[in-house]
Amino acid sequence: MKLIKRAGCDERAIYRSHPFLVKDVLFSAILVAANDALLEIAKVVEAPDEERELVDGWASRGRKGLEMCWDDGLNLCLDYDLRADRSLRVRTVAGFAPLIAGRLSPARLAALLGELDSTAFAGHSELRWPVPPSTSPEGLGFHPRSYWRGPVWPTANWLLWWSLIRAGEPERAARKRRSSLDQIAEGGFAEYFEPFSGEPLGSEEQSWTAAVVLDWLAEDIRSAENEAV
Repeated sequence: MKLIKRAGCDERAIYRSHPFLVKDVLFSAILVAANDALLEIAKVVEAPDEERELVDGWASRGRKGLEMCWDDGLNLCLDYDLRADRSLRVRTVAGFAPLIAGRLSPARLAALLGELDSTAFAGHSELRWPVPPSTSPEGLGFHPRSYWRGPVWPTANWLLWWSLIRAGEPERAARKRRSSLDQIAEGGFAEYFEPFSGEPLGSEEQSWTAAVVLDWLAEDIRSAENEAV
């Protein structure tokens, strides 16, 4: 933060001088998904074709960038360290970025689902609930109580749930939703949770945890409405 202030919060100066400069695959994937949503809105409001092509181009460019960050050995998408000019080979929930971006080939989808359900993430035998920790318990940098280095985050679970539905995996998505709701029913609206004990950590009444719960519960209403049609 001191270095950013010293640069006057000028992005160009920060890019030139800051020692930490990383291409973030998770937020890149969220931007791709947001552009897909913007494209749907553009269709509804009958935006000009050239504007739709522009937005579609943004999404396509993002997917190509994510593809370049794919690691066949880990079956994950990896952040890229621009200063060291190398991928950061750490298994985190951000590695499922292509699932969030969507439009995956069957082979890529299978690889991601296999990794998600493996012992490296949601399939680890010691987890309190079968939902993925923020960092793989099999990784050297894993710490079950240290913010994004191991705890389970309801917001990350929501992103994966939404992505699984979008990918045509409703049953797998439903299981993740049920486990996440059980986690919160037991531990409250915590910011994040210890993955093995289920202990609530961080803020005890986190608004974004409440927000994802509301959307998960609204899914029951949406399902009932669809059955009634």
